[in-house]
Amino acid sequence: MKTKLILFCLVLGLIYIGCEDSISNIGIGSQPDTDKISIYDTTVMVGAGTIKVDSVYAKTANGFLGEYYDPSYGTIKSGYACQYYPSIGFSSIDSIVDNKIDSVVLNIYYASYEGDSLAPMELTVYPVIQELGKHYYTNVEPESFCDMTHPMGKQAYTARNLNISDSALLASNYLRSISVRLPAKLGEDYLRMVKNDELKDVKDFLNFFPGTYLTTTFGTGSMLNVEYTEIYVYCTRYVTIRNYDNTADSLVVKPDAAAFTVTKEVIQLNNFKNTNDSFLLENNPEKTYLKSPAGVFTELTIPIREIINGIGKKKFSSVGLTLNAYTKDSWKYSLDFPGTKTSSNYKSKLLLIEPDSVKNFFEQQKIADNQTSYTTTFNPSTYSYNFSNIANVVQNAIDKAPDKDLKLWVIPVQTTYTTSSSYYSSGDVDYMTSNYLYPSGVTLKKGGDNMKVRVIASDLKINK
Repeated sequence: MKTKLILFCLVLGLIYIGCEDSISNIGIGSQPDTDKISIYDTTVMVGAGTIKVDSVYAKTANGFLGEYYDPSYGTIKSGYACQYYPSIGFSSIDSIVDNKIDSVVLNIYYASYEGDSLAPMELTVYPVIQELGKHYYTNVEPESFCDMTHPMGKQAYTARNLNISDSALLASNYLRSISVRLPAKLGEDYLRMVKNDELKDVKDFLNFFPGTYLTTTFGTGSMLNVEYTEIYVYCTRYVTIRNYDNTADSLVVKPDAAAFTVTKEVIQLNNFKNTNDSFLLENNPEKTYLKSPAGVFTELTIPIREIINGIGKKKFSSVGLTLNAYTKDSWKYSLDFPGTKTSSNYKSKLLLIEPDSVKNFFEQQKIADNQTSYTTTFNPSTYSYNFSNIANVVQNAIDKAPDKDLKLWVIPVQTTYTTSSSYYSSGDVDYMTSNYLYPSGVTLKKGGDNMKVRVIASDLKINK
């Protein structure tokens, strides 16, 4: 009995690795007459169309800033609102010269950007005037919590700082930055409240200063990936020092500063808007689209009844799905394909998941389990995305709703990972998934030999 089971497992493994297109209800001739192993094979066409969702979940410490136009995918505009944590106080408030604040400066620091590095842009900072809610979806409207009529500051910029060479950035791990001068009154009010002991905790501070909203008000062509944001309140203070001979004291002035920083303890909200992209949603018999950030997905329709008609309600050993892509646009700043970028702690991928599971999947920052959700990356040698075996989700659909087509969404995501190693193996292990917020786009092929799934199933009867 045990020998027969081992033989069956070996046969299935060989079929899964090397099966030919001609397989169709084939019995294995070498097995004993008393045992029957039958393999079934069918291929069905998959329906596909482009959908646009209202928003995506985007709880992240990074901010995305700018406006980016791609002729094949439309315009993406992004800004972000953030609260601050008073991370550094004044060294000594009693010695500040004339109780005066010299300046208040907001700095943003970014390691990367998309688009034209020399495109002229303008950053504008607006005051948040009420408490930010924990609404981490990208359809937040800044007008609902900001004063958009009285900007706190503006600054022109280009994504690339021409005063620093790329080699110097790489050598020093230096972050590019943009500085915006804010009204000194913010610092003066902060100093007064500190002196009066009116800021006892973070809640008091957020009531005093609810935060800022940063967006671009001029230019298009680049988008920044902002690593962190901070505000410095500068002043000078008197310092007493001894002279060289240690015989007398001298009074000098030295610079001092307090700092407000965006941290994980406070809220940051990203706002994305996609425009000029209605053509993506047209019913195109040859194309379907993916675009990030903020919700242009491909919806797949797998015809469950056709699978049942082809091979019956069997137990599937393999259901393969390959999504073929059109070549990337040739213009200089064309969007990267999702599923191609990798950094030291995240990888860009495509997620395959049922629509009803999307909200819970992202809010709980789950990872693909290869049961109800799957991820894959782009294969540049075949110009495709390959989900090698989605048998579990198809099997579940047949078991639960055999008369209903299976809907699956294809979504650009990024997975955060760690590298694990042991005596037996090593590799990268995902531990969190989030929506991909970098600008990306890909056009997938429909029709012809594209958008098919191949289903392989088996029956086994063992006579004791």
